[in-house]
Amino acid sequence: MAEKLSTGLVNAMNTTDCVKVIMANFIIRGFDGTQPADADTTEGTANVLIEYTLDAGAFTSEVGTNGLNFGVSTGGILAKDSGELWRGIGKVAAGAGGTVCTWFRAYANTVVTGNSTTAIRYDGKVGTSTTDELRMTNPVITYLGSSTINDFNFTIRKS
Repeated sequence: MAEKLSTGLVNAMNTTDCVKVIMANFIIRGFDGTQPADADTTEGTANVLIEYTLDAGAFTSEVGTNGLNFGVSTGGILAKDSGELWRGIGKVAAGAGGTVCTWFRAYANTVVTGNSTTAIRYDGKVGTSTTDELRMTNPVITYLGSSTINDFNFTIRKS
């Protein structure tokens, strides 16, 4: 039999010393290519098309400056802090017409890339559908083009 979580436990996992704290001051990188099988697997040959930080500010791993944060959990959904502007600037090679962002990886403040079973991070699909974990109006990222994430949710589901 599978575990069944209460709404209170789900909300606590998202806010009280758990996901919200563990992921404090995180970043999101958008990639092209095929999403890895799981978040323990290396990014592989995928190109980093964009890195989302607080208002596209400079980010240094293990330093809280310009990292992203979640707001309040409701019904097991931990939403983007409404007071933050999550923005990135395209890193696509100069002269390119743009590249489609197909998946993302959210990295805890201590950014660990490559294969790892201890890194704190998670992946999701990028696209225009409501079934995509990161839905964008236009997932084409252009060199030095600005892109903003207006809505972003992390969900731990109640069983």
